[in-house]
Amino acid sequence: MSTDLYSQERWEKVNAVNKELMQLYLRSTRIDRRRPNTCSEYTYDLRFFLIWNLLYNNNMNVLEFKKRNFEDFKFFMTDEREVSNARVNRLLCVVRRMMDYAEDDDDLYESYVRNVAAKVKSLEKKPVKENTFLKQEQIDLLRGYLINKKMYQHLCLLDLFYDTGARINEVLQVENTDTLKNGYIKVECKGGEKQYILIHEHSQQSIELHLSVKENGEAFWQSKYGPVKNTSTLRGWVKDMYKILKKLDHNTPYFTPHSFRHTFLENTTNGTHYLCKQIGRAFTMEEAQLLVHHKSIDMTKSYLKPKDDELIFNMFGIKIA
Repeated sequence: MSTDLYSQERWEKVNAVNKELMQLYLRSTRIDRRRPNTCSEYTYDLRFFLIWNLLYNNNMNVLEFKKRNFEDFKFFMTDEREVSNARVNRLLCVVRRMMDYAEDDDDLYESYVRNVAAKVKSLEKKPVKENTFLKQEQIDLLRGYLINKKMYQHLCLLDLFYDTGARINEVLQVENTDTLKNGYIKVECKGGEKQYILIHEHSQQSIELHLSVKENGEAFWQSKYGPVKNTSTLRGWVKDMYKILKKLDHNTPYFTPHSFRHTFLENTTNGTHYLCKQIGRAFTMEEAQLLVHHKSIDMTKSYLKPKDDELIFNMFGIKIA
C-alpha cells in the first residue's frame, strides 16, 4: 500500500512526533507477539498514512488531529485512490489502534485523552464478490503477451499463482535459493504452518527468464523502489495483468490474486489445466486438496464452480451451452 507514495526522501520529512508514535506502537505489537507478516502490514499501512499526512495535510502532528482530519484521509482513499471498502477499513483500523495506544499511554502522551479516530465510521462491507475463474486459453494468451514483451517478473507471478494455487503471502516469500532451482520452496502458510510448494514447468521457465535479466544482488521480487516487502506491489502487478488480458480478450472477468487459487483448483480437477495433460488425467479432489494445503475436502470443493445447474441439466440429457 505504501509503495505508490513512499520514497526515502519523503519519509525523512515526516513529522518526528508521528514517526516516534508509529515506532512505539509497532514495538507494542511485537511485544504482544503479533505475527511478523501482520507487523509488516501495519508498518506499510501506517507509513502510507503518515506520508499522506505529509503531502496532503501539512505534516500535522497526528495527536492534534480532529475528526475531520481522519475523515479527509478516509475520503482520499475512497475518492482519489478508489481503494476497496475492505482495504479502507483495514487502514482505518490500524490508525485507530495506533491512536488508542497514544490514548492509553499515560507517560509520553499524558495530554492525549480522547481518540477521535474512533469516531470515524468504517465503510459498509460489500457483499462477497462472485468467484472468478480463468480458462487455460486465457492463461496461455496472457503468458504469450508477457513473454513477447519480456515482462518476466509479471510472468513469474502469473505462473507461480496458476501452477501452484498458492496464496499471495506465500508467493511473496519466493526467493532465489537452491531449493527453488531444485523445483520446490518451503513457505509459511496461513496459520503459521510451514509447507512445500512445488515449482512446475511453466514456473521453472519463467523463473529462468527472470533470473537471466535480473541484476546480481537484487531480491527475487524487485520494484523500482527496491525489494518488494509486502503484497501491495504484487497486487498492483496482477491489476496490470488484468488490464492486459482485458484488451486481448474482452470477455475477461475482473480477477484478483485469489482468483488464481480458485482457477487452479477448478482447472486441475476438471482436466483443463496444462498439468493435467502432463499426467494424462484430471487431478482427484484429494490431490487438489493436498496441493493447496486445505484442511478438508469440503473447503476445496467450496473453491470450485457451483455444479448444481450442470447436475440438473445432465439428469435430463441437456447440454449447457
